[in-house]
Amino acid sequence: MNKKLLTIDEKKYPIAWRFNSKDCLLSFDEKRQIIFLDTEESSNFWDVTFPFNHLMKMHSSFCSVIEKINLDFDHPNESSLFFKNKLTDISFAFFFFGKKASAIVPVDIFVKSWDDFFYPSDETSILLIPNGNKMIFSYEKTFFYANISF
Repeated sequence: MNKKLLTIDEKKYPIAWRFNSKDCLLSFDEKRQIIFLDTEESSNFWDVTFPFNHLMKMHSSFCSVIEKINLDFDHPNESSLFFKNKLTDISFAFFFFGKKASAIVPVDIFVKSWDDFFYPSDETSILLIPNGNKMIFSYEKTFFYANISF
C-alpha cells in the first residue's frame, strides 16, 4: 500500500473530509481513482436522476425494495459481502452523499471501504448502479437494495 497522503480539496468537494480523515483506510492511489463531482455537477446529476430533493422525500412508487438488510459498521469486512454480491460484473458506480455531493467510484474501492461512503447518521446517501436501474440506500444501519421504476 502506498503510504503517500492525498488531501482532497474540501472547498471544492465539501464531502472530502471523509476521505481526508485519519479514519479513512484508502491509499493514495485508491483515493486518486475516485472522481468527485463539484456541488453544481452533483446537483445537476441528482436532478436528472431523482425526482426528489432528499431521500426521505422519495415517493414509494420511485422504487421497489428487493432486499433489506442490517449491516454492521463495526465489522465492515463481513458486511462488504453484501455490496460485493450486488455489484458483481460492475466496474464503477455513482455515489450520492446527498444532492450536492457525489462521486464516480470504482466498485472494488467502494466494496473495500463502503463504510467511508455510508455513515449510520446519513439520511440521503445513495449508491446508483449503472445499467441496471438499481440502487442501494440506507437508513441508519439498515440497507435497501431496490429496483428503480422509471
